[in-house]
Amino acid sequence: MGTTEMFLNIQDVMTPDTEEYKRCQRLKDSLINVQSEVCLERAHIVTRVYKETEGEDAYVRKAKAFDAVLKEMSLFVVDDELICGHQASKRRSAPLFPEFAVDWVDKEIETFPTRAQDKFMITPEQIADYRENIVSYWRGKTFFDRMMSYMTEDVNLLREDAGLFSVGLHEDGGLGHVALTYEKLLKKGFDGIKNDINEQMDQLVDWKAEDMQKRKFYNACLSICDSMIAFAHRYADLTAELAAKETNAKRKAELLRMSENCKRVPEFPARDFYEALQSMWFVQVAVQIYDNGVSITPGRFDQYVYPYYEQDILSGKLTKIQAQELLECFWIKFTEPIKIYCEKDAAFHAGYPMGQNLAIGGIRPDGTDGTNDLSYRCLEAHSHILLMQPNFSVRLHRGSPFEFVKRTCEAIRMGNGMPQLVNDEVYVPAMMNVGVPFEEARDYVPVGCVETTPLNTWGRCNGGYFNLSKVVELTLGNGVCGISGKQVSPATGDPRTFKTFDEFLEAYKKQMNYCMSKLVKWDNIIDMVHADLSPTPLTSMLVDDCIANGKDVTAGGARYNWTGPLGVGIANAGDSLYAIKKVVFEDKLYTMDQILDALKDNFKNEQPLREFLANKVPKYGNDLAAPDEMVKIATDIYFDSMKGYETYRGGPFVAALLPVASYVAFGMATAALPDGKPSGEPLADGISPDYGVDKQGPTAVMKSVSKIDHIRCANGVIFNQKISPMAVSTPEGMKKWVDMVMTYINLGGGHVQFNIVSADTLREAQETPDKYKGLVVRVAGYSAFFNELAEEVQDSIIARTEHEL
Repeated sequence: MGTTEMFLNIQDVMTPDTEEYKRCQRLKDSLINVQSEVCLERAHIVTRVYKETEGEDAYVRKAKAFDAVLKEMSLFVVDDELICGHQASKRRSAPLFPEFAVDWVDKEIETFPTRAQDKFMITPEQIADYRENIVSYWRGKTFFDRMMSYMTEDVNLLREDAGLFSVGLHEDGGLGHVALTYEKLLKKGFDGIKNDINEQMDQLVDWKAEDMQKRKFYNACLSICDSMIAFAHRYADLTAELAAKETNAKRKAELLRMSENCKRVPEFPARDFYEALQSMWFVQVAVQIYDNGVSITPGRFDQYVYPYYEQDILSGKLTKIQAQELLECFWIKFTEPIKIYCEKDAAFHAGYPMGQNLAIGGIRPDGTDGTNDLSYRCLEAHSHILLMQPNFSVRLHRGSPFEFVKRTCEAIRMGNGMPQLVNDEVYVPAMMNVGVPFEEARDYVPVGCVETTPLNTWGRCNGGYFNLSKVVELTLGNGVCGISGKQVSPATGDPRTFKTFDEFLEAYKKQMNYCMSKLVKWDNIIDMVHADLSPTPLTSMLVDDCIANGKDVTAGGARYNWTGPLGVGIANAGDSLYAIKKVVFEDKLYTMDQILDALKDNFKNEQPLREFLANKVPKYGNDLAAPDEMVKIATDIYFDSMKGYETYRGGPFVAALLPVASYVAFGMATAALPDGKPSGEPLADGISPDYGVDKQGPTAVMKSVSKIDHIRCANGVIFNQKISPMAVSTPEGMKKWVDMVMTYINLGGGHVQFNIVSADTLREAQETPDKYKGLVVRVAGYSAFFNELAEEVQDSIIARTEHEL
């Protein structure tokens, strides 16, 4: 009997009446009721170490600070949990990173509990402590202070005055956005990684300048390995102490096993499924303690963890129910870490998104399908837990098993917007299109929201949100921002003088190229400062080929070095360009003067014109050739604008079309547009059509979306769909939906995600939030608790077209 048949014959599954299921639900419910708080422990420890290490190298200072944090931070174990390790002194509390920035925190700290988005509780005593003991040392010495010393007027006009792009996430925070090679950790442990480093160090020549730089990197790596081992051993001691006091025999045994695990991993290779999960979690949480980045991605979990799972099930060491319990305890942990953003950036990342993207399914490097029993167990874990993290992805292709696709859709029907679907038929050739070899391309990983990279990539997947609609606005304004009134980009011609649409489109290209050149410039400055002040050896050890090259990821040590600008508002940009072409130049229904006057006045005295532009001009999303082609043209111009540029680390700029929640914030910073959108309203999200314009059903939308050249968009796309729960409530409805999903895969769409929740339910959740504490919805490339979103973001989700099948 083959392994697959053996697994199919093992029928024990976790059900609501089992103790294992009840434990996981208790853990989930207790987490939902935790209030987000600020933790100052890390800030105090880092500040003390940096005071003590004035004048020392950045590698040394960061390694010493990390070591002190892991050895001194408060440790705790939550009742019922089987996987241990926390980011801060309380569950779902967020540390502060004063080495990156303090000024915005000082300015906004009193509003943390009351601000519109991503609230955090903090006491007056903590505020006074922070200002007296943290801010006083760091002011003028932070990463952000160094960043701003390089700011130039041309960049700031677009960044601040026009709000055309935002890279705030990396101006005062870490980079993150990386898939870690956890398979290496599980096979070698930090003890084995130290051996690899020592072998490389033995080959260094003392007097060579290049080798001197390598030695700094290697020494930091060795220090961090020891810090990670000590961190795990502290948890081993804690769980042993708790076991000694425990009177419940079952819980005592659990705590002793946890202690045994922590003594073993991540120092040494994992021997079984349980050790593999614990080893991974220690690194997953520690990377987020070390650096102020997000989107630390576990990657193709069902591929590299499966051997441990298979071994334990077939040997009888674990039953499937016991393995499922461990998996679900692990699953819950991903919703615990959160970060604090400034109010402006919180508007771009509404709902505490952490982007810990865990993927299952898909093609393996040898071309066979990778679906296995652990893939199904992950779907089951998701269906039981339904929290906002991990950011759960399923890779599909034409050969994906029907049962797997069906089970995936059944999991999505549970209603929290996950798993999201990613298409191998698009992203394997997309990887190859930017120089990745075939087998590595097949092993690509969705990172963060849905940014796609091969393993061993420092992708800088968030290279800044870039507002394509604003480029249309600047073209109409001859380089003048319609909100600030400032000349923020070159004059490319007064649109009133254009005789043809081609002249207008040429001006749009010039504006796009100029704006992209400034984002590229700023991205490379950001990378330069990160390399100087904020190297990340912990991440680098789990990204090949950093150890072999003796270079940190920030210095170009990875195999692939990308930066990925994120295009936002493509539907509005394309629809606006089409409206100008159709209304002004083709049908000559209105003059350019009339359009510009109406836009300047935000349609206040031109409602009939606004209604005509919004409702009578054909729109993207209805499988209509002309508007769909214009959206493709708009995105192709965006893709073309990145050609010829090189990142600070020596790789290409690779495009994405995904917004997180920036489509709301960018809408507030965009003047009225020719598609009929008044100033201040949210832009369309991702590659989806604008709200309410898709009149021909979900299949027509999918056809329109698939006309964009997804293969040129190797850094990912986001396509949101909202389906009525009633439409998928019957077997017939489910079959139609599965068929529709596979049709989209065959059409060449890169990504799709679904909210299966009615607008009525969401409105009720707005009115009675206490009844819907656990309601999770898909925002953009991530899911969030609905009640933790600002009202503007909630309203934008409610406004999405709710399709029947």
